[in-house]
Amino acid sequence: MEANDRFSKFIPERLIEAREARGLTLAELADAIQTSHQAISKYEKRRSVPGFDVLERLSNALAVPVTYFYKKQADSQESVVYFRSMAMATQKSKKVHFHKIRWIKEIHKYLEQYLEFPKINTPQFITRDTYIPIDFEEIERMASDVRKMWNLGNGPISDVVLLLEKSGIIVGRAPASSYKIDACSKWEEGGNPYILLSNDKTAVRSRFDIAHELGHLVLHSKIKQSEFNKKENYKQIEREAHYFAGAFLLPASSFGTEIVSTSIDHLTTLKKRWKVSIQAMAYRAKSLDIISEYQHINIRQRLAKNNQLSKEPLDDVLPFEEPSVLKQAIMALVDHKVKTRQDIVSEICLPREEIETFANLEEGYLKVQDTSNVIRLNFRT
Repeated sequence: MEANDRFSKFIPERLIEAREARGLTLAELADAIQTSHQAISKYEKRRSVPGFDVLERLSNALAVPVTYFYKKQADSQESVVYFRSMAMATQKSKKVHFHKIRWIKEIHKYLEQYLEFPKINTPQFITRDTYIPIDFEEIERMASDVRKMWNLGNGPISDVVLLLEKSGIIVGRAPASSYKIDACSKWEEGGNPYILLSNDKTAVRSRFDIAHELGHLVLHSKIKQSEFNKKENYKQIEREAHYFAGAFLLPASSFGTEIVSTSIDHLTTLKKRWKVSIQAMAYRAKSLDIISEYQHINIRQRLAKNNQLSKEPLDDVLPFEEPSVLKQAIMALVDHKVKTRQDIVSEICLPREEIETFANLEEGYLKVQDTSNVIRLNFRT
């Protein structure tokens, strides 16, 4: 009965979700499937139901399986999605990532039916739903408290992604270069925190991005959407998360004592140890009054002179910290024959390629091997 119910009702919200996840307008989707934008609008507003031939065209245009339009969405509460975005990020870009982080949640919720994930061990220090600016000294203390809670000491963190995954945060990666979004995160009441990272960054910049998103989860995850939408609030909220990231990755009591020179060679040595960009370290040193504003500007000028602002020393050497919890969960289901690769793709109802990307699986891992032309032969005993 449940299997029949699954295909009994078209879910308009799924069409909206897929269209926005692909960054398409009504008119652009209508052109892609050779229909009118009024027809698409009717499907999305429950005024009409597409026939199967139209559904197949929608499926092809949006690169989602037909079953996607019939699968009930995971329960979702109102919660803010925090975007670490470049200056040119658009509302369309944010919608793309809003839905992609929901798809990561769907993958996780599917896997959670069969496996126990690490328990949430991430604090929420600010529990009010209205926004009040936080003093940077208070943020400094909170970053130190998180380190103490996770028994990190004051030295460099070996792998920030792994650390967060062990603390109950679900992390995924996806290309984002065309959408001007570096990372985003959300944490619904009673659920796991989720972070989506761009895989188009250098290792150290991506590491700072995830620390920035951790700042949002720790400091801002209870804030109402209406508070976040206020322009004056948004800018300060971003500054607070940025400051938290610097304080978390580069503790004042230890990192501060290691700044003995402002030479690029010395800062490159520190970059190898702390796995933080030279520019972020210089900014942190300035915020701690270890170096002056003039010295901070001078460091940037020297990097610019050597064309190293966008590509610093060691950027080609330091390895990415890769998410692993979703990958390990999927491989466990397959290896223990709980589910086949085909089961996983068909039951999650998301494109195979995107499941592989979000879960950091090898490309093609979930692809069903064609064995129709293989005849099984056994050796004689």
